[in-house]
Amino acid sequence: MDQEQIVSWNIRQSKLGIRKALLKDKIVIFFTRVLEDLKFNKNFYGRIKELFVLIEPYDSEENPKRIFEKIKGSDFKSLEGLQLDAWEIKSVKFFISLLDANCRIKDRFNAEKDINKILDVLIKKYLPCSSLLIESFILGKLISAVNGIEKIYKLPASTIQLLGAERALFKHLSLEKPCPKYGLLYYSEKVNKNGKLARKIACKLAISLKQDYFRNFKSRILDEALLHEKGGAR
Repeated sequence: MDQEQIVSWNIRQSKLGIRKALLKDKIVIFFTRVLEDLKFNKNFYGRIKELFVLIEPYDSEENPKRIFEKIKGSDFKSLEGLQLDAWEIKSVKFFISLLDANCRIKDRFNAEKDINKILDVLIKKYLPCSSLLIESFILGKLISAVNGIEKIYKLPASTIQLLGAERALFKHLSLEKPCPKYGLLYYSEKVNKNGKLARKIACKLAISLKQDYFRNFKSRILDEALLHEKGGAR
């Protein structure tokens, strides 16, 4: 194997590593943040760029308008970025169809209902155990807050309970203010502003998130690695 072949092999391995790191929690986080942004009358160039980087991680385009045009013409069947199934591609294309020429939502009220439905399907698909404990949007916000399932499944229940309450926790530690009872869980109807319920749900989430990760995320990484090894052995 000469130097050129070694460089080529290393590049392929690096790309494979990046592809394996792009878990489906990224599409959950994307639609969660879209739903959050719908509360504000703003353009979605930033979110479109996030999506573009996931799908085409090696494209160096920076101009937001050109990125918007590229994403509108994409088939989302990337061989190097985030792998989406047929329904996910349809959902992403549907979201893009909701945007006008200035990358703003045409109809915010109806868009919110539709994006909620998409997020709900994704959460139940990839986080079936955790979705039984708490609303899809709140679960999406928890995962988004730490930027991924690989980070949140490692957290203890006490930290999950207080995600989103970092400022109040800092005041408690530095200024001897009362300790917060909940963070993002405060907004869940199942918690009902009850500290004991927040603790109980956080404890269950600490277990269910591990179940979801190892069943629906880690297993996919191992399957892809096995397929790659078989392909390389031929």
